[in-house]
Amino acid sequence: MNYVLSSQADADLEGIYEYTLTTWGRDQFLIYRRAIEEALNAVAANPMLPGSKARDDLLENVRLYRVEHHYIAYRVRRRRVEVGRILHECMHFEALVSEEQFESL
Repeated sequence: MNYVLSSQADADLEGIYEYTLTTWGRDQFLIYRRAIEEALNAVAANPMLPGSKARDDLLENVRLYRVEHHYIAYRVRRRRVEVGRILHECMHFEALVSEEQFESL
């Protein structure tokens, strides 16, 4: 299975990468980028990946998967993984995960 990023998830990644590069430097940026890419590929390979959690309280059929200090919010539709957001662990998921993020997919 493959994955597709919503425009908001793409913007989330840009922000994460920019912050990491600016705050922690190139080496940490490369490490973190690789970790996120590996997590996205793992979720695409197995959407029910151990460690992922159903979060129907946020949005029907949405799951969260933790990677370092971030969570990938995704669902499976049309035989692919749709990634709606990639959020820091301190963010208010209830306010930031909605159907709106998935509409562009």
